[in-house]
Order: sequence, then structure tokens, then C-alpha cells
Amino acid sequence: MKTVPATVSLIGFVAIALSAGCRSAPAADTPSATQHELPPLQLIQRIPVPNVTGRIDHFTAYPKRRLLIFAALGNNSMEIVNTFEGKVVQSIKGLNEPQGVVYVPEFDKIFVANAGNGTVNVYDGKTYALRKSIALGEESDTDNLRWDEASKRVFVGIVGGVAMIDAATEAHVENDLKGSGGHSESFQLEKKGSRIFVNVPDDSSVINVIDRKTGGLTKWELNGAKANYPMALDEDDHRLFVVTRRPPLLVVLDTDTGKEVARVPVGGSCDDVYFDAERKRIYALGGEGFISVIQQNDPNHYALRTNIPTTVGVRTGIFFGTSLYVGVPAAGLEPAQIWNYGVPE
Repeated sequence: MKTVPATVSLIGFVAIALSAGCRSAPAADTPSATQHELPPLQLIQRIPVPNVTGRIDHFTAYPKRRLLIFAALGNNSMEIVNTFEGKVVQSIKGLNEPQGVVYVPEFDKIFVANAGNGTVNVYDGKTYALRKSIALGEESDTDNLRWDEASKRVFVGIVGGVAMIDAATEAHVENDLKGSGGHSESFQLEKKGSRIFVNVPDDSSVINVIDRKTGGLTKWELNGAKANYPMALDEDDHRLFVVTRRPPLLVVLDTDTGKEVARVPVGGSCDDVYFDAERKRIYALGGEGFISVIQQNDPNHYALRTNIPTTVGVRTGIFFGTSLYVGVPAAGLEPAQIWNYGVPE
């Protein structure tokens, strides 16, 4: 087993110590910034999410209606938040370990994956009424969801590969895309090609590269890095961003060759990572208590710009426009919250 670098352990310890006694986000730890430079993320809004306990899992959004939707895994519910009003507008209870969620604007539907019973529920985007529950198998462990506008399908990470749902008919498409085995975690779809990149941490921490047209499978190794859960894609520059937990690293791969081009220490227990194409930044949400902001200097060179302290347990969220929204689990007497980090213009 590789030893976690001392610098990484120290950063994680400091972040936890800062966040343990207070839910207010401390100032950013910015090693390379000048005293007068604005941090790349600034906390500008806190939205309470009452009556939600336990782990907060993945997010989706409908910016036109200013809605955030997230799977409250530990609460067995799906929460819908109006960011303009700053409040929860709907709570759908009685789910079974919800993990992934995706909003499909073309059909105004919300899809949510229930890991506990291997189903995907489909809800009306206006009334939030349940339209259908699609069974993918009790052992499928349904997880991350992705919407593909070209094929009009919702892709579902499952044990052994990726399943597909026709978003119009709400039917399970036959012939799941087969991976190498193990549970599919975060995955990304090419828009200009036919490949899916899939993290499979319990199959020797490999990446499955699956061709959607042919079903062909290639495996990429991570050179000793383990527990690869979150993933983001820079398709224009042919770069895949994978965050591992053992040790906590951002690993950058060339999507043409599968070869590693860079690795950067980041926060531990990361479950979501986002690429900000406009600013050439990567945001890695670390559950140890901070967001690592990595600057892409060019496609082959990356540097940790800063660590933005949050609080322990903040490891999922969503980035779009000029905001990074993160889920803050309930702690003590304080309710769960959504924190909105704005990107200074």
C-alpha cells in the first residue's frame, strides 16, 4: 500500500480541525496567492434543508427554474430546492437508498436511482408525481445517472456495467453495456464520440472504456492509485480527471492513449469533481472538509491553487454557471444545508 504524502495528511488534518467546531466556512488556505487576491470560490449563500438526516449523495439541476435536486441517501428522500427563494419546495420520501439523480429538460422528467432495490424512479418535472418505477434488478446497485441528448437515453451505473433507459418511453433498453465486473461508480459520456469512461474501484481500481456503438471494452490502469470514485471530462483537450482516495489524488489521463499525464494531491474522501471549462479549473469536493481547486495551466500541467475549507462530510455537489453548490449534512442542532460558492468574475 502506498503511503499518503505527509503534506496531504497535514492539509486534511488542518481542514478537519477548522471545520469540526463550527459550520461557518473558514477562510481559504491559499499557498500561492497574494494577500489581496480573491479566492477562486466565495461562500455567498446558505440554504437550510430541514428534516433531512444522514449522507447527501448526488445532485442535478434545472437552472431555468433555479432548481437544485439531490438524493438524500441517508434520509431515503429526494429534495428539490429553489435557489432563488432559498428554500426546499418539495421533498419526496419513501425512496430506497437513492444515489444518482438526473433532470432531463427535453421531457421535463426527473430520474432517481434507488440502490436499495435496483430501481430507477421517474417523476414529472412540474408536479413531481411518480410516473414509473423501472426495475433493473435487485443486485444492480443503481448509482450514477447521465443524460445523453443525442440518443435520448439515461445511462445508469450498475454492477457489471452501464444500463440504459429510453427517456421518452421510460423503458429499460435491452443489452446493457458490459464492463469488466464490479460496481460502476462515476462515469462520463463523450459528446463527440461513442465512448463511456467508467470508474470501477472494486475491480482493481481500473477505468472501463466502453464503446456505446460496438460494446467494445478497454481497461486503463491507475498506476497504484486506488479507490477511484469521482470523474470529470475535458473533451476538447482530451483529458480525463479521476480522483482517488488511496492516496487522495487528482489523476489526469490522456483520453487518446489512456496514459497518465499528471497527478496532484487533493482532499480526502472526495465523491464529486467538476471541470470549469471557462476558467480551466478542477473543483474536487473532499469529505475531509475542503474543496481542492486545481488550475489547468495547459493540458499537461496542473497545480493546486488553493484548498477552500468547508466542513466534514461535504463531498457532493454540482457546478454550473458561476456557482458550485455543495451538500452539507446535518450536524448537532444544525439542519442539513446547501452552500453556494460563487466564482468571482
